[in-house]
Formats: sequence, C-alpha cells, structure tokens
Amino acid sequence: MFGLIEAVFQLLYRFDGIVTENQIRHALGITSKHDIHELNRLLDADQRFVDCCDSRWKCAPIDELVEDRPLEETTFVITDIETTGSIRGKDRIIEIAALKVRNGNILDRFESLVNPRKNISKQIAKLTKITNSTVKDSPPIEEVLPSYIDFLGNGIFVAHNSPFDFCFINSEIRRLDLKGFRNQTDICTFRIAKKLLPEVRARGINGLSLYFDYPIENRHRAMPDVKATHFFLCKFMEQLKQNGVGTLHQLIEFQKDRLGRKELKKKLRKQKKKNYRLKLST
Repeated sequence: MFGLIEAVFQLLYRFDGIVTENQIRHALGITSKHDIHELNRLLDADQRFVDCCDSRWKCAPIDELVEDRPLEETTFVITDIETTGSIRGKDRIIEIAALKVRNGNILDRFESLVNPRKNISKQIAKLTKITNSTVKDSPPIEEVLPSYIDFLGNGIFVAHNSPFDFCFINSEIRRLDLKGFRNQTDICTFRIAKKLLPEVRARGINGLSLYFDYPIENRHRAMPDVKATHFFLCKFMEQLKQNGVGTLHQLIEFQKDRLGRKELKKKLRKQKKKNYRLKLST
C-alpha cells in the first residue's frame, strides 16, 4: 500500500479533474475491506489529495502544497538513488546521493551507501558496481533516510525521471513510518527536457550527456548521476527564463505532461496490470 498511494498521486497530479474511489481501487487492484479502509485512511491523511465528497478525489492545487518563489531564490535538492530493483515496497535502496543548490551554486552535498539487508543481484551489481560486499558495513536505510530528510529540509526535490526516485523514497518513508518531506512536490529534469528539447529522442542521462557533450563517468552511481542532473538543470534554467518561466509554481506547471480523461483511463488500466504482475512476483 505504501507504494500504491504514490502511484495514485502521480496519476491525479497529471489529470486536472476528479476521479472516483472505485477508479482508484480498480487501478490498484484493491478488493479487501481492510485494504479499502487503509486506502481511505491514507488519502484522508495526505495533504496532496482533496476529498470532493461522494468518494471522489482530486489533486490539491499547487499553492496548497508548496510556497511559490523566484527560481533564483529556490533551493533545489538534486537526488539520485540506486536500488536492488524497481518494485517499491519490495526492493531496497543501496545508495543515495544529493546536491543542495541555489541559483546554480552548490551549497552542500549528501552521499551514502546503504545496506539493503537483502541480496543484490548480479544484474544490479554489474550495472552499478555495487555488490553485497560493497555495502556489508554500510548503515541501513533506517539510519540513512532520516539524515537525508533533514538534508532536504525545505528544499525542492529534483531528479532525472523523478517519479521513480521520489516515489521510491516516499514509499520507504511510509514503510518505516518516518516524518515525510516538508514539500510534497518534485521537479523532473526528464520532463523538462521533453518540453524544452522535443527534437532530442534520447532524454535519459546518457542521451543528454551526449547532447550537451557532458563527460560523465561511473554512470549508474548516485553522485555522478546527480552531478550530471545538476549540469542539465543549469542548462534548462537558461532556456526556461527565455520561455517566461521564472517562479517555482510556473516551473511545476511547465513540466506537467497533462492527461485527458481517455489517457487517464489508459493509465489506470496499465497501473492495474502492473499491480497484478507485482502480486504474482511477491
């Protein structure tokens, strides 16, 4: 359930309308009375959701989630995580890194390996160069995550393909019953690239590194990926000003890839299939 609530938010965040509780339950594969009760409890307790009565919900307006401010006065915390896999609630974080920046300048940094207390597969070890022996003496997520939350503070979360990192970390926060982020909103440099660079097909970190001729080393390690994302963000800020985007709220609205009702229904069906595969794997 911890990861499912994040999936709900990501759908409503991109849809300027109201969805029913039945639609949410159908998409998430929730049928038992206990899970329905838990879903309602989570929705009620989450400031990102607005109860529209009659078991209908929508995403809260952005001015209720985060204070607006000029981009040059906004503190961004650019973050990247490496994990044992992509399934929230089942997989675990093995590395987390972040840079705190304002107006392009680096103010502080955070970096830690994490002992996931579970096996790191050969596939993940090959991709990240992080093995079981690499993290055996590292602190567990129960120790690392509170320190990262303190580091983030009142900053705005930024990542490349942010829905993955943001949702994964939030899922872990809920699983561990920790106090969450002060600002429950995120900036995604992948989404920004999609809007600013429509002619560029490969908008992942590798693709943008080639496009900007940025020399990245140790790809798929958290801090190198964070530094690359910082470089992209600085480039994008120059273009955003030319597009009339000068405040945090304007940036949040600019990056949105909005969903119509038909697109939302497709996403809901896709989410249902994803949750079904997740149940089969657990």
